[in-house]
Amino acid sequence: MPGFEGGVASVAPRAGSLAPASAERSGGSGTYRSALPRSMSSRPPQTLSARFWGADLSQNLPRVLSRDGVQAVRGDLARVGEFLKQAFPSFSEEELGAQLSPRMIEAKVHYLRTASDLIEVQHLGRTVGVLVGAPEDWSSFYVRILAFLPEYQRPGLTRRFVRECLFEPLAACGVERIVADTWPTNIAMTRGFTEIHFHVTGHQLSERWGALVRYTKFLDPAREAAFEKRFAGALPTQKDAKRRRT
Repeated sequence: MPGFEGGVASVAPRAGSLAPASAERSGGSGTYRSALPRSMSSRPPQTLSARFWGADLSQNLPRVLSRDGVQAVRGDLARVGEFLKQAFPSFSEEELGAQLSPRMIEAKVHYLRTASDLIEVQHLGRTVGVLVGAPEDWSSFYVRILAFLPEYQRPGLTRRFVRECLFEPLAACGVERIVADTWPTNIAMTRGFTEIHFHVTGHQLSERWGALVRYTKFLDPAREAAFEKRFAGALPTQKDAKRRRT
């Protein structure tokens, strides 16, 4: 998305380590063995988006996004984790003092590997951006991480990426909205959301992330109209502003 400052281009506060967990770990109370069935490791992963909506965000990948060859490709969990570790080392719960148990670390990796949609943005074989997300409920897709290296935070590139790799495929499957959270102090993210027509739809205090602002991109025009009628009242909407500009 356009307008990120300081190299931080994430809609989720921090997402924790994405490095694969081993099947057996030593903990404070002895050895921990995975409680996950062995058959899970041999099954082809099917994301929640595929199970809920029949949506495969990687179906039309790779997709060229720019004239200089930047492209979106199917995400690999190890590569995504390494990219975040190297480029955005503060994107972890551990950075905020959390200490995950071995069981929760493995459950988290299993969730990311089998339930989440992972997309990488690559240039000349190098990962320069990532998207991690999954259904929040039966009608909403939650963007957990959206991160680009500073030199690739180009408005045309990021807008095309979210439009072609996120908005359009989810809308085609009937998904009603895309939601994301960020800190109220993240002015760059606020600017980026506004430019691609997200609405502020809520606030919360989280014991994990602190104060957050909820943003929503409506994919269903009827849902957006209902929201604006209910909460915007006589105030000018984004559509009104767009009509005035044209």
